[in-house]
Formats: sequence, C-alpha cells, structure tokens
Amino acid sequence: MEQTTSDLVLFFGRFHPLILHLPIGFLLIAFVLEILSRFKKFEAYKPAVGFVLLLGAFSAVVAAALGLMLAQGGGYGEELLSLHQWLGIAAAVTAIVAWLLNWQAAKQASPGLDKAYVSVLSVMVVVLMAAGHYGGSLTHGSDYLTQYMPNPLRAVAGLEPKIEKKAVVITDLPEAQVYHDIIYPILDARCVSCHNPDKKKGELMMHTVEALQEGGENGAIFVAGNTEESDMIKRVLLPEDHDDHMPPEGKSQLTDEQVELLSWWVAEGAPFDKKVAQVNVNDDIQKVLNTLVDPNANKTEVEILLASEVKAAEEQTLSQLQQEGVQVMPLAAEVNWLQVRIPLSKSGDSLVQTLQPVAEQLTWLDMGDTKTTDQALTAIPKFTKLTRLHLENTQVTDAGLQHLKDMPYLEYLNLYGTQVSDEGIQQLKGLKNLRKLYLWQTQATKEGVAQLQQALPQLEVNMGVEFEEEVLNTVQANLKEKQEQK
Repeated sequence: MEQTTSDLVLFFGRFHPLILHLPIGFLLIAFVLEILSRFKKFEAYKPAVGFVLLLGAFSAVVAAALGLMLAQGGGYGEELLSLHQWLGIAAAVTAIVAWLLNWQAAKQASPGLDKAYVSVLSVMVVVLMAAGHYGGSLTHGSDYLTQYMPNPLRAVAGLEPKIEKKAVVITDLPEAQVYHDIIYPILDARCVSCHNPDKKKGELMMHTVEALQEGGENGAIFVAGNTEESDMIKRVLLPEDHDDHMPPEGKSQLTDEQVELLSWWVAEGAPFDKKVAQVNVNDDIQKVLNTLVDPNANKTEVEILLASEVKAAEEQTLSQLQQEGVQVMPLAAEVNWLQVRIPLSKSGDSLVQTLQPVAEQLTWLDMGDTKTTDQALTAIPKFTKLTRLHLENTQVTDAGLQHLKDMPYLEYLNLYGTQVSDEGIQQLKGLKNLRKLYLWQTQATKEGVAQLQQALPQLEVNMGVEFEEEVLNTVQANLKEKQEQK
C-alpha cells in the first residue's frame, strides 16, 4: 500500500527554504570572526565566536530537520537530493563539533585542540557551501551556477563551451514540425526548468517526448484530441493566483498565444511527428503561427513604429520646452518616444514650431482645448512619427486638415467641437493607418463619414450620435418601466 506523508510534516517542511539562510549566515560569520580574532587588532571578537557558532549549529540542525520533512513531498531528482541531504546533515554535525571544540578550547586551551577546532571549522565551511550549492541546484536547476559562465572560465573549470540557445526561426511554416519546432520550445521555456530529471515537480518530467507522455503523479497530463480533459490545458487556463495554476505564480507565464498553440496541439491529437501542413489550422491559429515566421506579422505599422528604438531627445531641449510651459513626457517607461501637451492658456500656433528639435521622438501631440488655429497645422507634416493628435475644441477648420493628409502613422485624430465639415474630412482619405476619428459636435454628417469610411474601411468614427441615442433609449425604457409599475 502506498504510504502518504502527513500534512503536518509537509507543512513544517515548507519552512526549510525560510530557515536555511540562518545557519549559512551564522556559520560564515563565526568563521570570519574566528579568523579576524587571531589578529591582535581584532582580539575583542574572540568571545563572540562561540555564541555565533552555537546559533549557527542550532539553526543548522533545525534546517536539516525541516529539509528532511520537505523531501517527503517528493518532486526532486533522487541523486541530487541525496547529495544535498547528506551534505546538509554533515554541515549540522560539523557545526556542533566545531562549537564543542570551541567551548572546550575556551576552558582549557592547547595547541592540539586548537588545531582540531580550526580543521573542523574549515571543513564545516566547505561542507556548508557544497550543501548550499546543491540546494540551489535542486531549486533552480543543476546548471544554475554555470549557466551564464563565460567560456574562458568554463574552459578553466573543465566545462564544455556554452551553446547559445537561439529562438526557433521558422522559414517554411507548412514544413515545420508541430511538436519539435512549435510546442517543445514553449515547454522548454516555461515548464522544463521545474520538470526535469533534477527537479521533478509533481513527479513530472517534460524534457523528452517519452517523459511527457508518461505524465506525473496524477497520471497523463494530456488527452490527445480532448483539451477539456487535459490537465495540462486546464491548469494553464486557471487564474494565476490559483494553487493549481501552471506555471506557478511568480514564474514567467505563458502568453495567450502560447496557450492557444498548446490547446491547438492537444485538440489536433497531440502529434509528435506531424508537420503543420498535415494538421488543421483555423484562422486564429494561422495568425499565431504567422508570428513564428515574422514576429511583426499581426502588428500594425504604428505598433511596429512604437516598438522600434529611437534616440533620446536632448535634455537641454526638453528643459527649454518645459520652461515655456509645454508638458513633455515619455510615452512609457524606458522608451524615448514623447507625448507633448500644449498648455490650455496658450495656442499651438507658435509653440508647435518650438517642437521641431523633438520631431524625431514626438508621437503624441495634444493641442485640445487651446486657442490653436489652422496655422499650427501647417507645421504638423514635419512630425512624421505622429500617431495621435488632439485638436478637440480648437479653431481648426477644413482648411487646416489639408496639412494632415500625408501623415504616414496618424492613427488617432480628435476633432470634437471644431468647425470641420464633410468637405474637410474627405482630405483624410489618404491616412491608411487612421483607426479612430472623433467628430462629435462638428459639421460633419453621417453621409460624409460614410464616404470617408468607404476609403478607410477600418476607420472607427465617433459622432456621439450612438451615445445620445443609447442614453435616450435607456431613459425612455426606464420611464416606461416606472409607468407600468404604477
């Protein structure tokens, strides 16, 4: 009959990672104090060595006991776990012996006793470091310490040169192997670090096809052709703070696209030897697969632009703009793209000219609710990276819109509360990246908007009409309901 470990043992075992740093700290401090106290200048440290050593020995025993409890839960490679366990026990034992020798030497000093004490203390430090190393390997993987070691140091240590792990680049999508080229790289990046021969969380290994098919302590982790019955898929879809969610909270999570690909692979029968051309691919999966060939496949030109690098604007220029009252901020943390706000008390007509030194970085410009006129728009074509432009409640007219007709990346334009009309907005037909246009309380009509949208089918125009109708319908419905209740 299979023996199960009590919850109480596993509960206390979970405190091992919390406690284990205490003996490491105490014992290393004791070692350093012992060395220093042998110099005349630091003789005063001598009495403290015994006390710190005692604390280290006591906490080492507690950490070793908790570690043994933690190991009862399984999920670790046996060889590595055995090494760590015995080295941890050895560290506790040598710490106790070192303290006893220190205590005895304090009562009756002798050269032989001191020699034995120093020897045991030195062995204790070596064993302690080895136990810590293998403990780290259990938690982070056996190559954790050497993973990023430069090749010259690897040669000195007798290790093989590091092989750069490059992202899989698929050049011929139909011929790509579904598991080897698409699915395994996902598992390798997100799952294998906790499910390998050294660290078998849930008794599950995912580093080979055979290990993946074998499953873990709860059996198979996927049912070919059935995502709803596949534990692997159910777990990645759970909320991140759920105890059974995978990867665990705090670890690098799967992207939505990676979850889609895993689900698709299982739904298609979890094939290990088929090419993309040999399985069904719907439109949604095709879009995801396309990104494996071209990472920008599903991005708009504006998204690609804003994801690109741009040199930083000069600090002196930014300072001068701030002194003139212009609000200049980065578009996001650690990016050099800028968003600029013209102060409400001023007009963009003159200030927009002062923005030319940051034309390369300027991508959002807000002149809304200012005294800006068409004159300001004559300078706009110089800001070729502009993606968002606020002109609401300004004095802009149809005449000014002609200066926007060739803006290559303009995606958002707010003309709410201006005097623009159908004639003016037709000049925007060449803005292939324009996606949102606000025309509420302008002279534009539905007919004029429909004409513009024929040229720009992806354009979303907000005229406020739908909102007003929706509010009116809601009010009428509420009134009718109240009358019926009476």
